[in-house]
Amino acid sequence: MSGARALSRPARTGLLLLLGVVAIHAALIPLGPGGMLVPPDLLYCLVIAWVLRAPDAPPVWLLVGLGLAADILLSRPIGLGALGLLLAAEVAGRNRILLRGLPFPAEWAAAAIGYALILAGIYAALRLTFAEAPAPYDLLRYLVATALAYPLVALAVAWGVRLRTAERAHPRERLT
Repeated sequence: MSGARALSRPARTGLLLLLGVVAIHAALIPLGPGGMLVPPDLLYCLVIAWVLRAPDAPPVWLLVGLGLAADILLSRPIGLGALGLLLAAEVAGRNRILLRGLPFPAEWAAAAIGYALILAGIYAALRLTFAEAPAPYDLLRYLVATALAYPLVALAVAWGVRLRTAERAHPRERLT
């Protein structure tokens, strides 16, 4: 962040809250007639891009609150999406240094794999409880839409919000 002042932690938390609410409501906008297009999970993209670029992790209460709000407003199984979002954010946060040292396509692939694991976990939980689970084809459509949206959201976080990775990890530091 050359020349720009860094946001304070409360300001970053408030900004993530605001952008998270916008991401949730953006998913409510119809994309086309007949439901052929599915909206990407912009909240997931935002949180993962934020966690990988912010100097510190967002508060757990914020991630759980945004996840629960998304579950309720988007008519998803309550709590499963929030749990998946929290787990993905924790895994991304713990691997932040490793992912900072890799090129962006590797980060993109890691984000897509993380979302695929969330969808698989939700599908498994719904099947285990005998609840109606979405068809795997529908889940694949959500995965593709979210994976395609991730670079745009990461670019918006990096340039629009000015959260950029401060430094690249040295290859030897990544291995320890």
